[in-house]
Amino acid sequence: MKNPGSRAGMLIGLAAFLGGCASVISRPLLLPEEPLFPAEAIVVLGYGPPVEKDGSPKPELKRRVAQGVKLYEQGLAPVLVMTGGNTYLDYYEADVMRDLAAALGVPEAAILREREAMDTITNARDTVALLCQGREPETCAPELILVSSPYHLKRGKMLFECAGARVQTSGCAVPAGRGYRIGFSLYESNVRLQYLFVDECALARGEKGEAWARKIQGLVRARSRVVEP
Repeated sequence: MKNPGSRAGMLIGLAAFLGGCASVISRPLLLPEEPLFPAEAIVVLGYGPPVEKDGSPKPELKRRVAQGVKLYEQGLAPVLVMTGGNTYLDYYEADVMRDLAAALGVPEAAILREREAMDTITNARDTVALLCQGREPETCAPELILVSSPYHLKRGKMLFECAGARVQTSGCAVPAGRGYRIGFSLYESNVRLQYLFVDECALARGEKGEAWARKIQGLVRARSRVVEP
């Protein structure tokens, strides 16, 4: 029979190890907090699936919308842009977020929806295209405040800047405990690995046909530099 105390000790040790790993993985994901200045729009990134099985909004989505509404109420931008497509049954992330913001008192006229994006790359591409409607695409560089999980914002900022935006960031609240940090950090690390095989910046700019070739060319050049004497 195993010693219960030994098992408990192993579990405590495992929890400490995972907590340490989470700190190591998550720290590079975080951006420094900086003061915010007025912008053209507050862009809230979606989260999928946006609802629970009973149709109620996911807590993560509610946290992001609450942060966006807070910034809107502070007068930091005249409009909120909710970006996210149809990621679960008949639910669109942008629609669920619009309803949450309206319930918190934001006039529907101040809420724009981007309903096509299925990931952060297309969030950036399609949102910047929406904000640049009626403007010269070559020179359009919308000023925005990007809202999401603090662990998501570094990648989100990079992609929106690739798409041509000027970006400030504001992280939503996060739940207590290590579970959220561990889960989000592992997810972000996995996505970064996937980006090794595609030019995410070209995709955010809408250059689909060239994205794969550019990334491969970049990897080949990097490898050549490593092996050169």
